[in-house]
Amino acid sequence: MFLLQKFISNMFISPGIFIIILFIIFIMSLKKRSLGKAKFLLLMTIIGIYLLSIEPIKDIIVQPLEKKYPPITNVQLDKVDCYVILGGGIYDNSPKNLSSLTGSPSKAALFRVVEGVRLYKKYPKKIIITGGIVYGGEKSEGSVYKELMLDLGVSSSDIIIEDKSRTTEENAELTKKIMIGKGYKKIALITSATHMKRSRYIFEKYGIDVMPTPIGYLSRYKKHYKIDSYFPNADNFVDIRSAIWEYIGLIFYKIRF
Repeated sequence: MFLLQKFISNMFISPGIFIIILFIIFIMSLKKRSLGKAKFLLLMTIIGIYLLSIEPIKDIIVQPLEKKYPPITNVQLDKVDCYVILGGGIYDNSPKNLSSLTGSPSKAALFRVVEGVRLYKKYPKKIIITGGIVYGGEKSEGSVYKELMLDLGVSSSDIIIEDKSRTTEENAELTKKIMIGKGYKKIALITSATHMKRSRYIFEKYGIDVMPTPIGYLSRYKKHYKIDSYFPNADNFVDIRSAIWEYIGLIFYKIRF
């Protein structure tokens, strides 16, 4: 299902779909009787690319995933037994400063790891890092995140690695086993704000008491947009793709469960 979800997400919002559309337009333009339809399809494609690259449209798509989950509070943190950081990708062969080791978290994962360390500094608790080797990499997500957390001052004895999971469902399943072994009841689930709705849904389906701990919001929640918000920006396109991935994932898991 993971591969199917990724394929559908990539087809709905990626350069690939526009390459296919533009190729169809090219074929249609070779035939005079299809030239009018080709021009119309080209115009629609241009409008689509523009809309998917501006901030107001990005916010319309992203905010329904994020708005339900505000940042965690001090009172809420006091009620959890441990922190759980969900894997979000790595660059497993990238060089690392001041070290002979390699590997660094992806942009999304870096937000999650830093938030875990920040909360740990305020309220020291055990940290479960969940994330294995995805797509034939050489290092697990958990091992790379642990290296960074050690550099940031987290005690090795406070880090528990789950390095077998490849999907959010496997994150939940294997984290549940660790929680049973350690006697943990309630977790602070640390993940990207757009990913929180799906991850909470899955973890709760596995009987885990979750305190949502979102980080890395993609919307700035402006009340009024300025002119530059309507300028095309590739970052908006990427953020929309991330949101579409989550919507598709939610549909898949709600069908399964």
